[in-house]
Amino acid sequence: MALLANSRSLRGANPSAVRATAARVARLAVVPRRGVATAAQKQQFESFDDMLARSELPLLVDFYATWCGPCQMMSPILTAVQTKMKGKLQVVKIDTDKYPGIASQHRIQALPTIALFMKGKMVFRFEGVLNEGQIIDKVNYYLSGAAMGQQK
Repeated sequence: MALLANSRSLRGANPSAVRATAARVARLAVVPRRGVATAAQKQQFESFDDMLARSELPLLVDFYATWCGPCQMMSPILTAVQTKMKGKLQVVKIDTDKYPGIASQHRIQALPTIALFMKGKMVFRFEGVLNEGQIIDKVNYYLSGAAMGQQK
């Protein structure tokens, strides 16, 4: 079975076939034992969902691809964010070419996409490049709990 590797290949596709393929891929999305790369430390997880469930810290996940120029711009920015927010946040990088099932499961359609997961749930995401200060401000807003009062 050929998997759809990027959003360009989705144009003109039958929506129900795309959803069915995405569901099949999501069920198969298992991260190998060598783990998902994290900026702070290397840890072993059976799957991305396992990592989300077991993480003691909120996770800022960078969905990227090696060929993506804006993704390469985000790499040093996210390293700086990880350094400044040490102990409050963990930055994780997911290569969407290596793990298309994880990208599909979280409906990643543009790169880079950065998502904040707290207690296993995505609480916000953005697409494109932001500077270090903008990212830290957004993350602190959610970590402070201020956003939870806004959600219904």
